[in-house]
Amino acid sequence: MENSFIYQIAKDLKSYHTKVLRVENSDGFLKRKDIIAALKNFGIDVVSGTNLDLRIHYELRNEEEYCVLLSDDNTGFLPDITANSSALIWSLEHYFNFLHVPSIKELDIKLLNKIFKHEVIIPLNKADTIKLIEKLRSESHAENEDEQENQLVQIIKETVADVPINWNIIARDIAELIKRTIKKGTLNKYAELITEVNEVFQTELEVNYKHIKNSSAVKKPKIVSKVLDYLAFNYLNDKIALIVVDGLAYWQYLLLKERLNVEATEQTIYSWIPSITQLSRQAIFRGANPFVEYKQAPASEKKLWENYWISKGIPKHQITYFHSESLEENNLNYSKIAVVYKELDDKMHSSDDYKDLYDLTMNWIEKTSLFNDIELLIKNNFKVFLTTDHGNIEAKSWRSLVGKEKLGTNKSGSRSERHIEYTDTWLKDELFNNNPELRSFVVSEENALYFKNNLSFSNKDTLVTHGGAHVLEVLIPFIEIKNNEE
Repeated sequence: MENSFIYQIAKDLKSYHTKVLRVENSDGFLKRKDIIAALKNFGIDVVSGTNLDLRIHYELRNEEEYCVLLSDDNTGFLPDITANSSALIWSLEHYFNFLHVPSIKELDIKLLNKIFKHEVIIPLNKADTIKLIEKLRSESHAENEDEQENQLVQIIKETVADVPINWNIIARDIAELIKRTIKKGTLNKYAELITEVNEVFQTELEVNYKHIKNSSAVKKPKIVSKVLDYLAFNYLNDKIALIVVDGLAYWQYLLLKERLNVEATEQTIYSWIPSITQLSRQAIFRGANPFVEYKQAPASEKKLWENYWISKGIPKHQITYFHSESLEENNLNYSKIAVVYKELDDKMHSSDDYKDLYDLTMNWIEKTSLFNDIELLIKNNFKVFLTTDHGNIEAKSWRSLVGKEKLGTNKSGSRSERHIEYTDTWLKDELFNNNPELRSFVVSEENALYFKNNLSFSNKDTLVTHGGAHVLEVLIPFIEIKNNEE
């Protein structure tokens, strides 16, 4: 990974016994916007400002992340913050003690990273430090791919062993690893790591999923059913555009992100489980737990979207919904807009493996109206949010259902081959009784069954689908796209 320097800073900050740090930083390095953004990727939220700003941030902090409160005096806090935090004096010199720090503190992160990895064994004065900078800047060698992947693996392993686990870091770094290795054709090298992470995630679901479904949406939504509550609580009087890209796995978002020429705040939320569109996208637009008997259709989503905002006092004429169509300048005279992009999910269901889906995703990115639509929404002063209903997984075969096993399995109308819902309980019980091995890797809820590992009800060697509870299906991006003028 290119940010081993930032990773080392993050590891050092996380070594303290509290998740709130009162930090004096006289060289101002930690106030740099790019450094703040980079540390955010490692689960560290850095904030500076007035004492009131710091107080508000402390009260509203995400307790899953480390909170760094920057101030000129780390002793000038009220007793409750002091009692729940650690104080330290931080300096860039600690990481570059043989170099002339004023000459390097404004360098970009990539160059700082090269300098950090370059062994310096004798002190350098200002002139010699500048010579070293120019030498490393002129070198054109590429970062070692294996080294980058090894560090991603290291971060994933360390994070999944942490208590509590920061699943935002896990989701992003596994997505980055998948994105890199699909392109190289080496994804299978990390299959065991992904399986190990998913096994830990299944334990997480057993312990915490019920709490997540009932969580508060004030600070952030933790699950798709809370997205609208989050928007309503924080942005009720603003113009809001919610973009839902059907079936967008986190690694696909990272590909899309490379073309998004905007600043964005990235969070990870849970899809509904089982991760079928009928339930998970319904949960988004209902703004509540989904109904099993609901019939998936654009008209149904439009009605849910309208009903939610009408219940919050928004007039119906200010609410609209678009499905698989490009936006137009003269059709944005609303305050609450939803836009659903369906094409990527269709490409997913037509893919045999992740390599197929990678190529189809890149093709979609070249052709989609998404980027122009986002630009148009920002231009018209909308607060733009992007998410999805579920991710996807490159699944392997358990086997297809045969004969009587298929009877009554099309109740939900789902296209997934990782989820089935029987019309009658005895049909499900009979499948279990005849195939007892299923009980170890299938979840049973009422008349529905879905996989929690990477298997499918298919005879294909591999296929790309969704509908289960695998970490790659469930942990999905929730992105707030910033207006550059904000």
